[in-house]
Amino acid sequence: MRLPLFLRRLAPGLLCAGLVACSSPPTAADGQDPRFQPTSASDILVQTNWDLVRWVLPGGALRPVPHPSASQRAISVTFIHDQGSPRMLGFSGCNSFNTPYTFANGILIVRGNPVSTEIACAPQAMAIEREFLAALTGITASSLDYANNPQRMAWKLSTGDTLEFTRRPDSLAGGQGGTKLIYVDATRVPCDTGAGRSLCFLVRDDPYQPWQVWHGQITGFNYQSGVRYRLRVVEIDDPNPVAAAPRYWVLDAVVEQQVVVTR
Repeated sequence: MRLPLFLRRLAPGLLCAGLVACSSPPTAADGQDPRFQPTSASDILVQTNWDLVRWVLPGGALRPVPHPSASQRAISVTFIHDQGSPRMLGFSGCNSFNTPYTFANGILIVRGNPVSTEIACAPQAMAIEREFLAALTGITASSLDYANNPQRMAWKLSTGDTLEFTRRPDSLAGGQGGTKLIYVDATRVPCDTGAGRSLCFLVRDDPYQPWQVWHGQITGFNYQSGVRYRLRVVEIDDPNPVAAAPRYWVLDAVVEQQVVVTR
């Protein structure tokens, strides 16, 4: 069926307008530069260590939990990124365990059943360990007292129980001091690290400063090319330094991250 004459005349223009709409980069309604689109929330739990201090049963009664002493260890959890993969490690009352996890939109999700060692302990320790490992896959809500530097964490379980944790001092930093905020550029540059040629980060302390080459490591940082970051890091003197990198950084938190879209 042939189109009416006026539609045939409009068709090329409509096609061109459609192609322009499809190929043009999106614009931000709030006036933000469309080349900088924020990614999902960062994992603020990475490189943190926690001890279980309270186990609250439905109704408010407290279940006894082990506390550090000469004869026992606290139930504990540690969050790391192992080659970019988030993992929760810890001590469950008798054995060590590990399991993959996701932290998104302020919610902690344990993915899969925890894997643990198989040491036999006293019946009381075995019982609380069994329930704690079951609790990991029953977390329905989680909360932190502070968004950027949390010191207390709570898990709400499907059973109605609540588990409360306190954060340990960061062992590599010797406490909560020694942190700094840095910006990391979306690209890396070839450099000489003292141990051979490599790719180094471009960093700066202030968004108005020029980028500087950082020859050291950023331990625990899952860098992705094309993403610009703002990090909170702890600076550590390297016990085996090279001339180009006498110190390195340990990631404390990813404060901001933005995808840099090039045209």
